[in-house]
Amino acid sequence: MYRETVFQNNMKNKLYLFLILVLLFSSCGENGIFSDKISEGVVEYEITYLEDEKDNPLISLLPTSMSFKFKDNNSVQKIEGWMGIFSMAGIHNVKDGTNSALLKIMNEKYCYQSGFDGEPFGFDRMPDMKIELVDETKEIAGFQCKKAQISFENPKIEGFEVYYFEKVDLKDPNPNNPFKKIPGVVMEYRMSFQKIPMALKAVKVEEVPVSDEEFDIPDGYEMVSRDKIQEVISNLM
Repeated sequence: MYRETVFQNNMKNKLYLFLILVLLFSSCGENGIFSDKISEGVVEYEITYLEDEKDNPLISLLPTSMSFKFKDNNSVQKIEGWMGIFSMAGIHNVKDGTNSALLKIMNEKYCYQSGFDGEPFGFDRMPDMKIELVDETKEIAGFQCKKAQISFENPKIEGFEVYYFEKVDLKDPNPNNPFKKIPGVVMEYRMSFQKIPMALKAVKVEEVPVSDEEFDIPDGYEMVSRDKIQEVISNLM
């Protein structure tokens, strides 16, 4: 009887140890033993403008941060400025098969929507861009990110480096920027908005719950054409 009790206690202890190890290993992320992809969360970016405010006074009023939220292959990036008076968002909704560009200026709210193959609105296009994936890494926001070298056929356009993070579980990690062919969420990069050049760099990555409502168009937005939303932006800037 004593031996049977000891055997049962040993089995229980081994079972408890096994469960603890399972919980420990399953909780390991990028810096743990197993590097599972992040299924939902948010990336926060810092925006730096590459023009002098003396040459373009509008820069002092432009947003200095951007958020990128993701879940179930859906994503939304948002920027907000002027004390909340101005905001823009790009929503990639897999269920609806749409990309939506949202613009809010005070009480005016506009939405331009297209399919995944439609022409996006937001950041300026980069024609003749070449992407070369490079075997180099850099730590950004606490994560190891891979490098891509960007160049252009036009020698007058200066190339630059992009760093991206592959540990985010998204089939289309860059639906609303010019880097759709890069196989990861861009973490440090350059682009321009309405011909204003800027640099963006991730400062925080959090694996947190994201509401499904983040990927829906809020109430009160008027559906408009791409030309209309561009007209509104042009008059603003």
